[in-house]
Amino acid sequence: MESFQCARCGNELSVPLRLVEMPAGPHWSLLDHHHVNPPRLRPGTYAIDAAVYGRDQVVGTFVLSPGDVRGTRFVHDLVQVGCWSLVGWDPCVACEKCGALVASRTDDCNVAQETRLYPSMVVRTTCDDKADTIPGPFALIADWDNEAPDTRRHGWVPKPVRPRPELTATRWGSRDVKSDLYRDDPPA
Repeated sequence: MESFQCARCGNELSVPLRLVEMPAGPHWSLLDHHHVNPPRLRPGTYAIDAAVYGRDQVVGTFVLSPGDVRGTRFVHDLVQVGCWSLVGWDPCVACEKCGALVASRTDDCNVAQETRLYPSMVVRTTCDDKADTIPGPFALIADWDNEAPDTRRHGWVPKPVRPRPELTATRWGSRDVKSDLYRDDPPA
């Protein structure tokens, strides 16, 4: 397990992460501009991209899921917007403590979400694996309200939703709908 720190001030920039191979990303049919696109990497993992990236032609950027980044803030004057969101060509994410530009963020249409830490601006530190095995106090109930992962091959299909029986009206066709919806008895 490793984490990232700001090279200038030592501020923690990520949760403990495990190195994985750089994935190809989600299938193109899951990427569109009508929904929030999925992240390139699973939470708790990071990859090193050996390809050239960005306008500065940086090699060896560290690619993380945006939810794994901590201790940063956007520099709104440097944010580049594409069709409707961040394009990530230039660094626009700064260290929260010292203000050094440490990363870029991408979540525009037709691309997966990712945060790229620049190798010259961050330091990798080794963490022990015990942090990975200790669950948080709410780990078992944290995902109760999250929908199931989207495994469909086409993004235009309506997303499934969990039924909410308390919000479902069952007698819309009857004549006495108003009496069922607008009751005048005292609350329980």
